[in-house]
Amino acid sequence: MALPSLYLLTQSATRAGELDLTTGYEQSIPDLGNTYTWGIEYRQPFSAHLAASFTWLNEGHLVNHHRDGQAAQLWWRSRQDGTGLVFEAGIGPYHYYDTTDAELVNTPTGSEIAFENAHGWGVLASAAMDWYFKHGWFALLRLNDIEAAGEVRSTALLAGVGYRFGGNGDSKYQQSDSWFAVAPPRSEVDIMAGRAVLNSFRSEASSAQALSVRTKISAHFAVSLTYTEAQRVPLDWHSGAAVQLWAETPLTSAFSVGASVGVFITADRSATANSATDPAGIVGITMAYDISSRLVARAIWNRTTTRDDDDSDIVLVGLGYRF
Repeated sequence: MALPSLYLLTQSATRAGELDLTTGYEQSIPDLGNTYTWGIEYRQPFSAHLAASFTWLNEGHLVNHHRDGQAAQLWWRSRQDGTGLVFEAGIGPYHYYDTTDAELVNTPTGSEIAFENAHGWGVLASAAMDWYFKHGWFALLRLNDIEAAGEVRSTALLAGVGYRFGGNGDSKYQQSDSWFAVAPPRSEVDIMAGRAVLNSFRSEASSAQALSVRTKISAHFAVSLTYTEAQRVPLDWHSGAAVQLWAETPLTSAFSVGASVGVFITADRSATANSATDPAGIVGITMAYDISSRLVARAIWNRTTTRDDDDSDIVLVGLGYRF
C-alpha cells in the first residue's frame, strides 16, 4: 500500500508536495471512552483537483484498544494553488495494528497483562478545511471516520499545521533536480540510535542501536539492509536484520521523505521467544536532511508486524555518509 501510493506521488514533481502534522480528539462506537489521536501525512497533488496521500496515524488509547496504522487516500480538493481557504474530501484503505484483549494472568514472575496484537483492514474517510498562507505554510481542520468490519469504529476531529514544498511561487523552497543528476546506485551508511518499544498495554521499551546500508536503485526507489540490537525490551528478539524497499521523494534540494515495506529476520532470539521462526513484516517512514554533499541526518520509524503478538516500534535517528 505504501510503495504504490508514494510512487504515484513522485510522478508529479512539478506540483507541490505537502507535509503536515495533526492532533486531536477521538471517540468510538461502541463507546470505549475518548482519547487523543495524531497523524503525520505526506500528500502530492497530481491534477488541479485531485491528490494522493500516505498517512501514519495513531488512535491513542481507548479502553482495551491501542490502535494505529497507515492509510493511503485519494483526495478531491476545491482548488490547488494560491492562498486562502481550500475544502477537501478523501477516502482510502487503512491497515491497522490494534493492541487488545487485555487480561491479567499469573506467571512464575508475578502478575502480567496478557494482550493480542490484532491486524486488519478498514477504510479511512476524511473531510477537511485548509487555510493556505504565503510562503508555503497552511493550517488545517480535519474530520476522520474509520470503518473496520467487525471492529471499533472511530470518529476524530483534528487540527494541525503543514508546509507546501516547491512547485509554486508562494513557497521560498523549490524542488531541486540535483538528486536526479546522480546516476544510481548511490549508497549511504547510517549509524543510528533510538528506542525499541513492545506494542503492549505497558509499552515496555529499551535503547536500540542500528547500522544501516542504503542504495538507490532508481530516482525514487532505494533498498536498505539494517541490523538492529535491542537487548532489554521484552520482545522475542534481541537483534535482527531488516531488508526494505523504499519509495522516496525530495521536497527540497536537502530534505526528503519516504516510506517502505520489507521483512525483519531475527538474528538473536530471546530465551522466552515463541518457537516460530517466520520472518516478520516491517513498514517504515523516513526523513533525511543533507548536511553536506556527503553527510546526511536521517530519522526512521519502523513498525514490525508479527503473528505471535510481538509487534514493535523501532524509532531511530543518526548520521549517514553517502558514497
